Amino acid sequence: MDLKINRHRIKIIYWFLCRPALYKQFGREIFSFMRRRNHPTLDKCEHALNWCKNREITEKEALNQICADHEFEDVEIKYSSELANAIKIIRSKKFNWGGQGNISLNYNIANMLKASSILETGVAYGWSSLSFLLSLNERNIGQLTSIDMPFYGTKNEKDIGCVVPYHLRQRWALLRMADKDAIPKVFRKTHLIDLCHYDSDKSYNGKIWTLPRLWGHLRSGGILICDDVSDNLAFKDFSEQINFEPIVINTYDTQVLKHVGILIKH
Repeated sequence: MDLKINRHRIKIIYWFLCRPALYKQFGREIFSFMRRRNHPTLDKCEHALNWCKNREITEKEALNQICADHEFEDVEIKYSSELANAIKIIRSKKFNWGGQGNISLNYNIANMLKASSILETGVAYGWSSLSFLLSLNERNIGQLTSIDMPFYGTKNEKDIGCVVPYHLRQRWALLRMADKDAIPKVFRKTHLIDLCHYDSDKSYNGKIWTLPRLWGHLRSGGILICDDVSDNLAFKDFSEQINFEPIVINTYDTQVLKHVGILIKH
């Protein structure tokens, strides 16, 4: 077992060494690993799951709560050919980066806000990217900026966002960097965002670092969406820190119960 762990660590080190653009993040990972050994951080916990279950509502209930006049549109029906092509692309790959996520939720919120400036962290196949870009393309306005650092140890960087068709990419900027490097870079050029979608670092420390920064650059009336909020207490703690009541949605991704958190900057 120890031999397998050591081989894995050697592979990760080699992977980072072959990617000079990620050296800063490599240093952070080493520091974080040493700190976790001595001071374990909050990770998945029953408290976070129970907190979500006590507040959870459905996707359509959440959209109705945000804007009662909005007419829900199912992306899988409206853009069935685009989704069929995306699924075909994924089936041709030899790796698994997860499910579709909440593409109709993302699309409807973007339309509801008339969002023109959208920022997301975490891309993988690019399902959320596709949902936002469909909204922007449909309204012929705006840009999506996506941040995604390749999964440790993988050699599939070229496949990040692979489900996004080329005719939608003129409104898309993809930064293949760590959040802590990319987010300051984005906000040096873009001051206010209409819509932020967080789906990158799942750890407590990752979320609690990023969420305040996204929130600080969100315009009044803008919306912050955070995936996997039942994993740990980061989203709960952040909501209490800013004293805003969140919306929590129960959802299923590849048959696994998950929770999505939404904060509206009233």
